[in-house]
Amino acid sequence: MYIIFDVDETLYDMTQPFERAFQDMWQDKYDIDIYELYTVSRIHSDRVFDQVMAGTMTVDGAGIYRMQHAMADFGYEITEEEALEFQHVYRRHQQHMDISETMRQILDLIQSRGISMAILTNGDTDHQMEKIHGMHLERWFSDNRIFVSDAVGYFKPDVRTFQAVEEALHLNPAETWYIGDSIENDIEGAGNAGWHTILLNRRHNDTAGIQHRPDYIVESEEELLGVLERML
Repeated sequence: MYIIFDVDETLYDMTQPFERAFQDMWQDKYDIDIYELYTVSRIHSDRVFDQVMAGTMTVDGAGIYRMQHAMADFGYEITEEEALEFQHVYRRHQQHMDISETMRQILDLIQSRGISMAILTNGDTDHQMEKIHGMHLERWFSDNRIFVSDAVGYFKPDVRTFQAVEEALHLNPAETWYIGDSIENDIEGAGNAGWHTILLNRRHNDTAGIQHRPDYIVESEEELLGVLERML
């Protein structure tokens, strides 16, 4: 058995560094629901993700695009300089995040059972590795078990991304489990590779149309811990 994790919105809750960055910059300036702003910002981020992976847009450029368009959706206009500053503050908070106590219990449980773990995440290699090391995940994941799409050469949900990890770790798909938050990137992608899946549905997204039904759907880290305790 092998258990592989996504990073963003799986190993940690991305709204936490986002909220801290917003408070640092605009706490008393804009009256916006942080969760709603974060949700909209992710939609705009997804629209330019392919460009970032193709090298036609920088990570900072994507951050500017994301925040200018997200703020515009709430009727506020910010400059490129303000959007870039937010990107840098947000990134700084991401580098100093820590995983929750519950997620620490989850990783300790898997490790205590002698089950191998790895990470497979989309994104820019340097950016993702900064976050991974900032959360001290090397306690559970050695660098040779951390796979970032930028370095792999494909990105989720492309099935070749999962197959590249299979080859590198000599995995048996029937004994491989993937835990992620994205229905398309994680659950459909890993399902196409023949892996078992667990959807960590933090944002309570509609799961009715999933083609490759996950083995489990959980809506909190606490639920995930309970499922793994029963499985293992």
